[in-house]
Amino acid sequence: MSLDEYESSDPAKVAPEAPPAIGGGRIRMPMPGSLPPLAAKIDYEALRQRRMAEVDEETRLINHPFGPPPPGVIPAPRPDPQVLAPGLKAWNVEFAGPAGPLQMRIVMPEKRTGPIGLYLHTHGGGWAGMDGLDACDTENSRSALEWGCAVAQVDHRVSWQAKFPAQVEDCFAGYKYLLSQADELGIDTSKIGIGGGCTGANVATVVSLMARDAGIQKPAIQWLWTPVFDTRNNTATYEEFANYGLTREIAESVTRLYLRSKEDTFDWRASPLLVDSVEGLSPAIIWAGEWEILRDEARAYAARLREAGVEVTYIEGPQQPHNGIYALNPVTAQPTRYSRETMPKVNALMRRYIGPNA
Repeated sequence: MSLDEYESSDPAKVAPEAPPAIGGGRIRMPMPGSLPPLAAKIDYEALRQRRMAEVDEETRLINHPFGPPPPGVIPAPRPDPQVLAPGLKAWNVEFAGPAGPLQMRIVMPEKRTGPIGLYLHTHGGGWAGMDGLDACDTENSRSALEWGCAVAQVDHRVSWQAKFPAQVEDCFAGYKYLLSQADELGIDTSKIGIGGGCTGANVATVVSLMARDAGIQKPAIQWLWTPVFDTRNNTATYEEFANYGLTREIAESVTRLYLRSKEDTFDWRASPLLVDSVEGLSPAIIWAGEWEILRDEARAYAARLREAGVEVTYIEGPQQPHNGIYALNPVTAQPTRYSRETMPKVNALMRRYIGPNA
């Protein structure tokens, strides 16, 4: 049927969605073949190769996809993640979780006077790894010493043990336990922060939202680095940076292991970017690498916080990959130049919220 035939006043011949009239006439749809071709898709692999040819060796190495090192590179042994630093003591406690008893490890400076702040570290690892009470002792030691606070970590269920939302429910129970036992633990409840990296940032964000919605005391600060805010995994950066550091393939694999179904990706407890409102949330420090698949959702969540009047510090590392804020040079196993330059600024912010003089 031609377009002219739709001009008939016979209702039976009127198209279900007739084109609107503009300037007294009708829009005539172009015939097939009359449109110019779509622009060619960007060759992101060629772009990646050009970028890698232009940066220094350290930047090139840290942006290499997770897994075996590039040919010819012999990585230095990485620090043991289970080492408690001198000047700290640690002990384990048990508390009631939503599906049974859970363990929590607390790291505390040996020398302190009165109640101190605490950082609840919701660890990363793709919701599947880094479990165990001492799995992050080295990282937690660094935080305790740099920020002058205690650090707690819940040994929450991981995705091969229990699917979403077990992880956020376990950590929320741990957060409530800390509030209830603060006096016994020597913790100042006004200085309890929360945070983590990647999937740990996802859990920390959701726990902060749950605390707000439950009407209980909110965290003093959220430290959300290289964060997962949207498990739909469909932003533009998932295409552009699919083969840098954390690859799209790995991200999609851990998401499938974590969630029960595709529908879960639309649940704000899995994708906090989709929550109805972020008003009234705790202040946040958000870090993302310019060259990582999670960058766009980090920008979007920071923008939502800012628009809702939430105090937010957004830091984006130029040419940095996933986890770039804590990245180690693979050859030397020492912090990268960017990390050495940037972490003191983050440490100063964290001390402002949960440190001795907060």
